[in-house]
Amino acid sequence: MDELTRFAEQVAATVREEWQSIPDPTSVEWQTAFDRTVDDYLAGQQASCNYEFKTTETTPPLPKAGDSAISSEDGMELANRIYAMMEGLWLAGRRKIDALDQCGQNSLLNINDVVSYAMRLRSTTYSPPENSNVHDPTQHLETFPHYHFLGVPNVSQMHSSRLFDLNRLEQLTSAPRVIFEPVSEEMHRMRLECSTPHAVVYYQTSRVNANQIDPHTGKPTVYTTAPAIYDPVKNLSFKTACNPFMVFTWSTCEGLRPSEVVRVEYRPPSGSSDADAASSKQTFGLFLGREHKS
Repeated sequence: MDELTRFAEQVAATVREEWQSIPDPTSVEWQTAFDRTVDDYLAGQQASCNYEFKTTETTPPLPKAGDSAISSEDGMELANRIYAMMEGLWLAGRRKIDALDQCGQNSLLNINDVVSYAMRLRSTTYSPPENSNVHDPTQHLETFPHYHFLGVPNVSQMHSSRLFDLNRLEQLTSAPRVIFEPVSEEMHRMRLECSTPHAVVYYQTSRVNANQIDPHTGKPTVYTTAPAIYDPVKNLSFKTACNPFMVFTWSTCEGLRPSEVVRVEYRPPSGSSDADAASSKQTFGLFLGREHKS
């Protein structure tokens, strides 16, 4: 009871009685009074910032505790209403009182001590608050917790942002695009495009020979060609109904990092009349240069 009395005295010493007549800034009354004040000011009239209004009771008044005619049911209802009204206020006030007591027990900060602590912390292996300590992450989080209300994003947020990807793209060569275009009913042609000017495009092909089994792995043999530089003048044509093959391509440019490797698979059209015949024959296309068996 003493703590409750102390809390009530601190509230009475802080809260002013006229504050009860100030409306909530999010309420309709406050917005109406604000708009009226702005209109009067724009019209050249004397604008007043007095937003006080008469409070209206939305709940029935509490029965007086000293009333002898109060019944047990009314007393129980009164106790429940007081408990519901004061529970949150009491908990918040209790935390405030504890914080005030703790601040009163602490001594004032000395600027020399603060500077000395900062100089000692500077010479340690701790990372900045928004970076991870690779030596002891647990101790790092205890010393430097992650506060979500900081205005500066942390490293993980910067890496996941779109601006970080755009920054990387400025220093990266654009990935080439593989185009399979028909030349005739029986022939297709492969063409590579890169949006980065003066870029050098490399490509490599691989195919699977299902008719030949590798004795070491027990799987079909895979043949891979050596990397070659793409020449737009060179005709890279192949049969439309050839067996499926894989194309690996990437691009490089002076002053930029190489692009990622693009992997595209070619499969003959399902409506091709020679598709079934090509699966039974060794009809391979677009394998220029020396092949390496793997």
